[in-house]
Amino acid sequence: MVVAVSVDMEGASQLRGVREIWGCLPEYWETGKPRLEADVFAACQGLLAGGASELVVLDNHGGNTVNVSADALPAGTRLETWRDFELRDHDVDAMFQIGYHPRGGVEGFLSHTFLPGLRLRLGGELISESHGRAWASGVPLLGITGNDLHQQTIGSLCDTPYLVVQKSVGRSAMQPLWNVEDGLEAIREFAERCMRDAAAAPPITSPTDGTFEASMPNGHEVVDQMEAAGWARTADVTFEVRFKKWADTREPLAAAMSAALAPFVPYWLGGFDSAEDAAAADQERVSQLRLIFDAWAQESQPQWWEERADPLPPNVAQALAAG
Repeated sequence: MVVAVSVDMEGASQLRGVREIWGCLPEYWETGKPRLEADVFAACQGLLAGGASELVVLDNHGGNTVNVSADALPAGTRLETWRDFELRDHDVDAMFQIGYHPRGGVEGFLSHTFLPGLRLRLGGELISESHGRAWASGVPLLGITGNDLHQQTIGSLCDTPYLVVQKSVGRSAMQPLWNVEDGLEAIREFAERCMRDAAAAPPITSPTDGTFEASMPNGHEVVDQMEAAGWARTADVTFEVRFKKWADTREPLAAAMSAALAPFVPYWLGGFDSAEDAAAADQERVSQLRLIFDAWAQESQPQWWEERADPLPPNVAQALAAG
């Protein structure tokens, strides 16, 4: 069985804070990336021990270009850049998710849905990245490791085997459930068990004939961009699009992500290949991003945006203007 290992970062077992997830910051290189790679290595070991014939690791965290290095993986595992909608075309049989976090609006560690500010809903259910990637893949989801509040708010995926590896302390902090060695062993054992129980994994039924909804605080500023991608504006900052099959949402979702990212683009720094690379970046821009990230992690946000708002956290715009 070929298994796609879908990797996110905020739900890694030993993280401590927001600065560990962004490649422009030294904390990412010192502790964040190594902690994530340790979780991925342990999960891959377990999946292989459980009978997976081949593992394909998909790096789905946006904080850096390469969050998992090829030399951090066990034999029988390789990195690929395939997108979730393409997995069946590559003969992938199942998915396993590592390091997943709560959806936007949940008061859990670094909660968001793909991007700060973006909210997504289907049939009245607020959905997470776990939903989007599982539905896009169209293959069984063997298991998820991640945050406690993600497990509690996962809704229609609640039958999926889940290993809680971290406990939220608000949005800005978490507590690991185990020390490092015990945590990695728990991930290995969980992944092996999920693989051995693959035949009993609950089926993933991708939605059909539905209405996909999106909201974002800057929705009133991106109407043309959203409508060009097929969205219809339903209120000041909300949109919807009808679809026949879930694959039809691929381009509208990409457009919604781009629209939600727009307020942050002026401050964004691209991915880095090393800590030295990151240290050589424009440090004034790095300081701006650090300010934004720290404030975003502290901020409580609504489950669904009904009214326009500043996408940047309170007081950040004034601080950035003041230098």
